[in-house]
Amino acid sequence: MPSSTSTNVRADTPPLYSEAKGPEGRLNISTSSEDTHGYIYVDWDGPQDPANPRNWSSSRKWFISSFGFIFLTLVGVANAGYAISQPSLEKALGISSFLGTLGVAMFIVPFGIAPLVLAPCSELFGRLPVYIASAVIFWLMFLPQALAKNVETVLITRVISGVGASTSVSLVGGMLADMWDAHERGFPMAMFSSIAFAGTGLGPVTLGYVELKLGYVFINWILFAVSGVCTLGLIIASRETRGKAFAHGDGNDAFRAKAEEERASVAKMLKTSLLRPLRMLFTEPVLFLFAIWLTYAWGVFYLMLEAIPLVFIQLYHFNAGEYGLVYLGQIIGPIIGMVANVWCDRAYKRNVAIKGPEARLYIAMWSGIALPIGCWIYTWTSFSSIHWIVPSLATCIIYAAMFGIYLACFNYATDSYTAYASSALGGISAVRLIIGAVFSLLAQPMYDSLGIQFAGTILAALSTVFAITPFLLYRYGFAIRSRSKFAKELAIIEAVNSR
Repeated sequence: MPSSTSTNVRADTPPLYSEAKGPEGRLNISTSSEDTHGYIYVDWDGPQDPANPRNWSSSRKWFISSFGFIFLTLVGVANAGYAISQPSLEKALGISSFLGTLGVAMFIVPFGIAPLVLAPCSELFGRLPVYIASAVIFWLMFLPQALAKNVETVLITRVISGVGASTSVSLVGGMLADMWDAHERGFPMAMFSSIAFAGTGLGPVTLGYVELKLGYVFINWILFAVSGVCTLGLIIASRETRGKAFAHGDGNDAFRAKAEEERASVAKMLKTSLLRPLRMLFTEPVLFLFAIWLTYAWGVFYLMLEAIPLVFIQLYHFNAGEYGLVYLGQIIGPIIGMVANVWCDRAYKRNVAIKGPEARLYIAMWSGIALPIGCWIYTWTSFSSIHWIVPSLATCIIYAAMFGIYLACFNYATDSYTAYASSALGGISAVRLIIGAVFSLLAQPMYDSLGIQFAGTILAALSTVFAITPFLLYRYGFAIRSRSKFAKELAIIEAVNSR
């Protein structure tokens, strides 16, 4: 056993690493330490260790990433596919439109909350088993939905399905971070963010006419079949990317990965996973400000999922197949956002040495301007006397802006809070999805009581107010973060890691 080392930084700072055998090779670490419990902490053997997922070939990284993207796409298709199948579901089960829409909310809420529990499970058991198990659960839940004879069955299975689907964001995003270095992560993360939007748009586009001709039961059978193929592909293609799982790959529990320093027990893991995101959200001004903006944008995202049919049926008498095509804006918008991000990413690379994480906010500033513009155009061109293509094109601007906000939040939090990024993003994600669920339930009452123009004006006005958010963060973000407790802890961690 290599000799132990010591450090004067912190008593609870994780020791640097030892040797362990994993499924991808050996973790032959140059330095190590044994803690008071007899654990040997392990990490990769320097920056060139072939077992490290970041040293895998680009083709291997993209192959594994692509199946994560497929899973994320399918989750978006399934979620929006349920929304567009509501008319036939409500008719078949004899339920109100509110109960039909409740199925959307019952999926979104566990989708946001489940990662707070599943994330520590992935730390304990590795990402892969949690990822595969959740994908299987997501797949199987289409079966009872297709056979459901009452709304209770639908709502319960929607909750379970939301839990299974949640790893398509939380764990796939983590797997990307495991495999790609920060300087090469921009494009994979942009792909990840765009698919999160495009998948939801693809659901109504591909299933609108299925709803019109065959109804919700057939939609669920289609999704059951496609999900089964996807799940099989995930099982075959996916690989473990989490260092902790490699550390235990030889069955020796004496070896611990560095990330386990805070996870001595399941109870402590759950406590950290559940409480730290909320503590960061409400004590970190930078996170809190960004969270309010992103939460609002996500609320509008889910509100529009329900509102587009209301507007285009009322004004243009569209059927399910026709208004389903309006959701092409959710596919075109992220493409526009990715094009804008090419320029923003160049600006980031030029200025990151000076601005730090705030250089990630160029796409957010662009989006802050684009979102209210899109909302104003959409609202005040939604008249039967104006061709339907005009408000449809406005949705492209809206979704391009939402893509930029989402991407900026993910990258900014990751760069700002590094070791605590998952907690930072976990708190934001839980809140934004809960609010998104509430907004989806408000869509019909809001548009029915206020009318299309008044309801849309409120959303556009709020978007205009929130547009200042990224500019404030760009100007004052560093100064605010420098006074943060978490920033000081991160400085200590980085100092230790640099040794």
